[in-house]
Amino acid sequence: MNHQSIALSQIIPDPALQPRVGGLDLDHVKALEGVAEAWPPLKVVQRGGSFILVDGFHRFAAAQNLGLETISAEILMPPEDGDLLGLAFALNAVHGRPLTLSDRRAFAARLLKAHPDWSEREIARRAGLVQPTVGKIRQELEAQAAITPTDNRVGRDGRSYAVPPKGHGKTPEAYQTGPTLLERIGDAFTPAERRNQREIARYLQKLADALEDQDKLTGFESIDSAADACRAVLGTEAARELADQLGWSAENILKIAETLGYQPDNQTATAGRQG
Repeated sequence: MNHQSIALSQIIPDPALQPRVGGLDLDHVKALEGVAEAWPPLKVVQRGGSFILVDGFHRFAAAQNLGLETISAEILMPPEDGDLLGLAFALNAVHGRPLTLSDRRAFAARLLKAHPDWSEREIARRAGLVQPTVGKIRQELEAQAAITPTDNRVGRDGRSYAVPPKGHGKTPEAYQTGPTLLERIGDAFTPAERRNQREIARYLQKLADALEDQDKLTGFESIDSAADACRAVLGTEAARELADQLGWSAENILKIAETLGYQPDNQTATAGRQG
């Protein structure tokens, strides 16, 4: 790692790169002042003769309060896309004081404003949120005319796909007046086979609806919050058993979805329901 001692006067702590909505926690800065010898290096990106601070805003403030002239820092390569805020958010999301839900929502909103054509899945991945929460934020921004609705989404792989019309994702019975697709297909099979097929299809439809109900659960706004809830209620060991059950079952469902035509970053059901 490229660690070196850098003069504080050479470091630029741009407030726009601070990923925390509330800014600096002065109590945390004060606490850091007492353990300066244990600080990990700041993380900076070099720009000419200066260094842009991307991680360690509280440590930098504590160093200023202590009157330090130099501080240890790790010099990072600038991101290829030039997005220093994205880099700062990613660094702060994996260590130190946890980012709050407000921090994550604010970052997701910022990504949507900059890239309204990005998929909810990709933004949720970057912000550490669940996909329906990003869909809600998109709806709010569109209602405020902060972003323009788009007919296409770009996934993590760079491929573009069309957003389906509203109403997509409803069960066939909700919008068909004649025989359902399942009934028409079922005419080619015996009654017993047809019943089994309908049972499978209806089970999967109900499961899909139940999974999307996660957006109605208070406190389910991020992956971490959902995991923390399980550990708090079940305990670590039982939560681990739940993880095994969920993982095994989810793999089967994902394989079925992929066989039906689902592709990573293809959020047709969610995008359709949220408009």
